Order: sequence, then C-alpha cells, then structure tokens
Amino acid sequence: MKRFILTMVAVLTLGAAANAMSYKTARDQAFFLTDKMAYELGLSDDQYNAVFEINMDYIMCLDVYDDIFGTFWTRRNNELRFVLSPVQYQYYMQLEYFYRPVSWQNKKFVFSIYNRYSKNTYYRAAPPGYQVYKGSNRYFDHSAYNGRTFGAPNSKSQPKPGMGGSKSQPGSKSQPGMTKKQAVNQGKLRMSQPPRR
Repeated sequence: MKRFILTMVAVLTLGAAANAMSYKTARDQAFFLTDKMAYELGLSDDQYNAVFEINMDYIMCLDVYDDIFGTFWTRRNNELRFVLSPVQYQYYMQLEYFYRPVSWQNKKFVFSIYNRYSKNTYYRAAPPGYQVYKGSNRYFDHSAYNGRTFGAPNSKSQPKPGMGGSKSQPGSKSQPGMTKKQAVNQGKLRMSQPPRR
C-alpha cells in the first residue's frame, strides 16, 4: 500500500511538472507580452523593465490550471498598480489580452496576446531585466515596486481607451517592428553603453 501511494504521488508530481514552463520559455513569453504592453500603454523605460519583471514572476509561477487566476495573478495586478499610471492601469484592465494574458486549452497554457500580434514582431529593445532577471521578486512578502518612482510614460504613445480594439493592427507594413533577435541584440547594446547624463 505504501508503495502504491508513493507511486501515485510521483505520477502526480511529474504530471504537474510537465506543465511548468522552463526559464527560457517563461522569459520569452514575458518579453513578448511586455513589449506589446509597452507599445500600447506607452511605458517609460523604467516602467518597461518593471512590467517585464512582474510578468516574468507571474509566468514562472504557472504550473497548473488553477494558477492562471490564482494568487500570482492577483499579485501581478496589484504590482502593476504601483508601476502604471492611473490612466495606463485603467486602459490595461480594459484589454483582456493584457489583463488575462493566459488561458487553458487542451491541457496547455495559451497566451491570448498571439491572437492580436504576430509571433516574431517586437517594438522595443529587450529591457535590461531580460538579460539578468531570474524571477526573484515573487519570493518577497512585500512589493518590490511600492514606493518607487517610475519615469513619466512615453508621451508619443499615451494610451487611449478603445485603442486596443482599433482596426489598425500593429505589425502591418506601416508599423515599425523588429525580430526577437534584433530586439535582444539592441537590448544588449543598450546595457553595454554608459548611462546618459
């Protein structure tokens, strides 16, 4: 009987682990999602990096279906409230593909952002966190973002309610874009340059 119970525990553990994403996959999903949030919400550089870390923490915690809208989803929304301006946060909540970025289909996690954006189109260089962040902020009982000051949102692309439902699709020939490799290389280049004064 003891052996049977141990076998069942091992099978259930392996089944749950099969759904967990690797670090690389979680990082890439967080980067893709954050890049689109930066594009639509007009994130400053400071906001962009913080939102990447928050998305990364959330995605790295996805193991089973119940995690999609569980504790870490709630924490993600609370953390974003510290980082985004009130206008950005209201706009974020209106867009289902940002507010509820992950769903469950055929026993797999599905990212709804791919219903709106082409898979290999990026609008900004990778944030500094892409190269160095390992998802450690989720281990704290307190917020790593509460009380911090973030740069002013990018005035060129301030969010406008309803923009997410517009018919002009990002990624069309009139929109700027780069591949993931180009975005990552630009991010590395920016990290290697001394800060501007």
